[in-house]
Amino acid sequence: MYSDADKDAIKQRLNLADLVREVAPDLKERAAGDFWACCPFHNEDTASFHVLSARGMYKCFGCGESGDHFSFVMGTRGLDFREALELLAERAGVTLGSLTAEDKRRIAETRRARDVLEAARDVFAEALGAPEGRAALAAMRGRGFSDEILKQFDIGYIPRDFLDRVRRRGVDPRAIREAGFTGMFVDRIAFGIRSDNGAIVGFGARRLSEGEDAGPKYVNTRETQAFRKRRILYGLDRAVRTLVQTGRLIVMEGYTDVMMAHQCGLTEAVATMGTSFTEEHVKTVGQRARNVVFLFDGDEAGQRAADDAVRRLLERGRESRVLVLPEGADPCDWFLAARRERPDDPQAAAAAFDAYLEREAQATATFLAQRSLALSDPGEPGRRERVASEVVELTRTIEDPLRRDAIVLEISRACAVDRNRLHRTSKAAAAGSASAASAPRRAGVVHAETRSQFAIVGAIADPEAGLDVVRPLLAEGLVSDARALRLCELADPSGERTGHVDSSAWLDYVSEQEPVLQATLEHTLLPPPGVILPTLDEAVEHLRRLVSARRAKEQRLALVSGLDVNDSLKTENALQTVQETFASSAGPARDSRAGEEIGHLNQASRPTEETP
Repeated sequence: MYSDADKDAIKQRLNLADLVREVAPDLKERAAGDFWACCPFHNEDTASFHVLSARGMYKCFGCGESGDHFSFVMGTRGLDFREALELLAERAGVTLGSLTAEDKRRIAETRRARDVLEAARDVFAEALGAPEGRAALAAMRGRGFSDEILKQFDIGYIPRDFLDRVRRRGVDPRAIREAGFTGMFVDRIAFGIRSDNGAIVGFGARRLSEGEDAGPKYVNTRETQAFRKRRILYGLDRAVRTLVQTGRLIVMEGYTDVMMAHQCGLTEAVATMGTSFTEEHVKTVGQRARNVVFLFDGDEAGQRAADDAVRRLLERGRESRVLVLPEGADPCDWFLAARRERPDDPQAAAAAFDAYLEREAQATATFLAQRSLALSDPGEPGRRERVASEVVELTRTIEDPLRRDAIVLEISRACAVDRNRLHRTSKAAAAGSASAASAPRRAGVVHAETRSQFAIVGAIADPEAGLDVVRPLLAEGLVSDARALRLCELADPSGERTGHVDSSAWLDYVSEQEPVLQATLEHTLLPPPGVILPTLDEAVEHLRRLVSARRAKEQRLALVSGLDVNDSLKTENALQTVQETFASSAGPARDSRAGEEIGHLNQASRPTEETP
């Protein structure tokens, strides 16, 4: 559907290292264009995420994730390929040339809607600072919000004539309907909603007035191509950097909860968009956070939401913690109260939350067990054993045996059942769900000559080298390894390509044609830790020396094999020739094998008893 030219143009204009640094700020350049960081796809303390910006490739040698610009954006932002391509194309200023009419219509619609939303954001912000927005501003300040946090989260006031004001800003009139506004968007506090890449995609609106005619407390713009509540976590665009650094994500339920958490220094806070914690949220959280905390209201609705969220994560083998506030309290009020206790210390509320979390939070298994017990009939025979078995079954996706043992202990304590019997149940559940996994093969020894040959292979994907540089080296006979030669063939099956080969397309083709060589090519393009391929110039110089020495040896052996031992003069001349050819090829670093060859010549020149 999309041409390779479109993708190549995007890759040439966007540096992959810049994209990675947005979610992995610890990215460090160890050599020119050679970057390493802690992997954003899994939890680790030692950098194993390798980025080669010139080749537009990344690979984690811890979890195995690899790919290019598009797969990185898909993985870190939860997009499909089409969405990632269009996002990067817009960022790079590339017009995609192979779009269908439907694609072009949809992209144009999204852009028009975004223009309307940005214009509306400006209208709402201006109205909040005008006399007409005095009540809205007072309401937000009364909740304890600073003017700075109101600006950061695109808070505004929605005047009754806001659509007219938006039109006067020159937006396409057709786009106002596409932006998703409804008749309920008047005389309300506006909350700008951004996607995780920072683009404004919609608005939430809270009523100011009370009464039967005031309408629902909160309304949102209609769902559009860009605004899908099931996928969005409010505040994630601001939480990404902290999340990458700490690995912790605090999931709440409301706009103001997130805003107050950020104001108190807990910038890893996000909220669901008035929906339950969905499978799309699970995917987003699972890719980014190693420490998930659910902070919900203390009422029954909050408990149900926490239960559902915990179970969804657990199905993916991920644990979390649950902190349920006392009934009647919400996170915004809790943070505000903690902040007011020590107003001179900007970190006091965050420290108080961490202490409260350590003291009151429940682990996954404990929360599920205690909630199931609370909802069950106290008089049911075997109630505790049944609940314990059910929770153990839910935790079968936890693969770490040590962690499973700890979970069994938590459940046995929560349900007051025998730990040993429960442990046997746990082992049976784990055995029933375990999948056979082949152990990784031990890497063999790679000789210096082989490394140099694969350095030439890798140059095919280097924009500064490519096929035009590598072909003459192949013709020169510098590459002889069968795997290396086959990878070169797969890089250019027709033998007619010029320039460098796209690394991801090359990998895809190799995986289809020669799957056994896929790992070899991956390690060639992105060497694992501890493996350092020489530069192209170093590899060529090294291989040329080897080829020259090999040819000189062949000449010496040819002289030996054709020697007439009865002709002492010819033997002496041959000996002199071998010494000269060795001196010219080996230089000062004499090969010990030369002495063996010369000794063989001397021995051959001596007449024996059998000589006629």
